[in-house]
Amino acid sequence: MKKKLTNPTTRIITSIVLGIVIGVIVCFIAIRFGYSHIKSTDLMEYNVNLIGLNIFNIQREGAEYIGTPNNSNMMFIGLAFSMVLAIVTETIVAFKNRKKVESKR
Repeated sequence: MKKKLTNPTTRIITSIVLGIVIGVIVCFIAIRFGYSHIKSTDLMEYNVNLIGLNIFNIQREGAEYIGTPNNSNMMFIGLAFSMVLAIVTETIVAFKNRKKVESKR
């Protein structure tokens, strides 16, 4: 696995894909908590916010719950996680490479 991630292109693509997956998981958990919250209270409508962005709107109609996603904000969250993960990964690799070069001197 380590050899596969020595190529910068592969490393960045992997970071982007993992960032999107992490963003999907975080949005899923936030939406799940939103459903739990509206079911445990008498609210008729609840907006699920993540990092100040409205990602999902849940409405109660009788005994039924209807959810409406805000896809653009969810995509932005996935993009943000991807960018942060790619930057952190490349920074860590740069520091490791710098230490290897300095130790050879």
